[in-house]
Amino acid sequence: MNKLVINAYANTNGGSPFEHFSLQLNPISISVTKSTDNLKESTDADGSSTSASTPTFQPAKITFKFTLDNTGVVDYSIDGNSIKECIDKLQRICVVPNSSTHKNPFVHLTWGSTFKNYNYGQVTALKYDYTFFDRNGDPLRALVTMTVTEVDNQFNGRDFQSPDITKIPMIRDKDNLVKLSVDHYENKNYYLKIAEANNLVSVRDLINGKQIILPPIKK
Repeated sequence: MNKLVINAYANTNGGSPFEHFSLQLNPISISVTKSTDNLKESTDADGSSTSASTPTFQPAKITFKFTLDNTGVVDYSIDGNSIKECIDKLQRICVVPNSSTHKNPFVHLTWGSTFKNYNYGQVTALKYDYTFFDRNGDPLRALVTMTVTEVDNQFNGRDFQSPDITKIPMIRDKDNLVKLSVDHYENKNYYLKIAEANNLVSVRDLINGKQIILPPIKK
């Protein structure tokens, strides 16, 4: 089963995650909220009303719920030895501030193509409800609700998906040049141009966690 993975990063510079959390059971629904750009009105030289043409960054908020179950009825194991350890790990990689930056970690969600248009964000809400316990009072099941809010950086801009500008995404697991060509140019035939722009000897010469240049290509 392809599982939703929460990858945690110390910064948004495109490096490798310092830790990740794989969901035991994938969410059954995901809520995405996007704000609309409110253009500020101004007046031109003759006093006519005009609107600003440059929109401001409006972060998307992604909210989803998932279940952690350590009762033994679920075939897939939890990411830890106990529900408490799972929750502690989630808090460590999502909400506990970095000792030097005093900011909570940045995260990226991966699950098929669901989050391919979203990159770095920060967890702005983490709620967990214990719903089942053993005889000693230790939790055996938890319902977790998480909200991730996008952050404004060079990888997250809305124009980042445009084929008319240079992009420098991070190579992720299972990426290959053909897949990158399809994802960013909607055409698999540009993989050789990507290889040429990055001086790649082989189309398979990709390193997970490294950055790759995707140049603007005239279609």
